Amino acid sequence: MPDWNRLVRERLSGLELSPAQRDAIVAELASHLEDRYEELCAQGIGESEAIARSLQEGADWPRLARQIERAKRKEETMNNRIKSLWLPGCVSLTAAMGLLMLLQRTGFQPRLVWVGSMPLMLYVPWLVALPLCGAAGAYLSRRAGGPWLARVVAGLFPAIVILGLAVLALSSSVVVEPNVFILRHPLHLLFGLFNWIVLPAAALLLGAMPFLTAPKLRAT
Repeated sequence: MPDWNRLVRERLSGLELSPAQRDAIVAELASHLEDRYEELCAQGIGESEAIARSLQEGADWPRLARQIERAKRKEETMNNRIKSLWLPGCVSLTAAMGLLMLLQRTGFQPRLVWVGSMPLMLYVPWLVALPLCGAAGAYLSRRAGGPWLARVVAGLFPAIVILGLAVLALSSSVVVEPNVFILRHPLHLLFGLFNWIVLPAAALLLGAMPFLTAPKLRAT
């Protein structure tokens, strides 16, 4: 059995790769060549010819190495995005929506506040708890190495989701099945957006703010 790792390393010696990148690419190419070699041997092809054919299929070594490196970088980027954005955002969203559902199921009634002739229905305990949800999202994002923007999005994720749902509902009310009340009373719509998006976003951002800066290094 040939030493595929050695053969691959010899053919990649001219490429400028970090040790970690080289090891990963060598291991993957060597595994591919070994599988191909065993497949050819199983077809009754002699050992030397099977080795030659396997190496010939990977003749363009620099191109193969670049393809593998790009694939690994894309995979690493996706994994980092999931860890630093989607998972923290889902934690923040689950906590915020779970608390709101709990308040509604326990029969809690929102506080009605009138601003002129416009009503605001405030779930005060929910708004008070939202900074904790924003803090959880931003903290988990920072802990996973997320950049500043990822931490902001993770902290504001519940408000962003509500905004998306509001845009879909508004599009349906205006385009698909026109809602005469909304078209004639846009101020009510603005107050609704303020009540369910602006206020929650402000509360979430308040909790996320301490985690939007880089963590301080401890003195040794």
